[in-house]
Amino acid sequence: MVWRFIFASILTVHAAVKSPSDSRCKNLNISLTQKIDNEGFHRELNWLLERSVNSFQCKLAIRLDVGQEMFINPDQIADLNRLGHLSVLIAGDVDVEAPAHVATEHTVYVFVPPFKEKVSLKVPFHLRYQRAQISGGFGKVVVNKPSVLAICPHSCGKIEVKAPCDLTNRVTCGWNNVSYQALFDEVELLVPVGDLDDYPLVSIVTLLLGCAGCIYTLSVLSTTPL
Repeated sequence: MVWRFIFASILTVHAAVKSPSDSRCKNLNISLTQKIDNEGFHRELNWLLERSVNSFQCKLAIRLDVGQEMFINPDQIADLNRLGHLSVLIAGDVDVEAPAHVATEHTVYVFVPPFKEKVSLKVPFHLRYQRAQISGGFGKVVVNKPSVLAICPHSCGKIEVKAPCDLTNRVTCGWNNVSYQALFDEVELLVPVGDLDDYPLVSIVTLLLGCAGCIYTLSVLSTTPL
């Protein structure tokens, strides 16, 4: 019984010593507001990240897993990085022309500028065309909830996420997936889809226009003097 009491006391002391570090990593007093602007297929994610001064020692990044129904344009992001508006890394191949049913998912890391209590980040994204269906209608696009990653100088225990350290993507770092206050609801967007009932009409009109274009081109070529 005595040995059990001593062993339990050691575990309690160990937990008391370990918990402050874990607590600092899990509760950095971070809040994130999300708003989606613009209409149609070209949208913009507006994030407002607020942090306390005691979290300035930690390096932060926002991770967003982008589903098949949407994409982040690498060329557009490259321009924003070059101009200094954002610091974003896209992990994964992005085919900007692919429809939703053949597209692949990718991940975006948005590195948060240091030493600022409030940071506004605007990330453009695009919705993909979805497979046509009978009677048309609208398809649903769910915008995944972002994660907030942190690297802090004090120990945080187990490393939860292996991710790029910076834009160079040459080295991976051990990040901690930290808790934050989400000041937004889950977002579900609607995108129009084609109507299969219109397929015969569209095919006939397309064929007629193609034939008319060929006839006009041949008539112009036949009347042009050599």
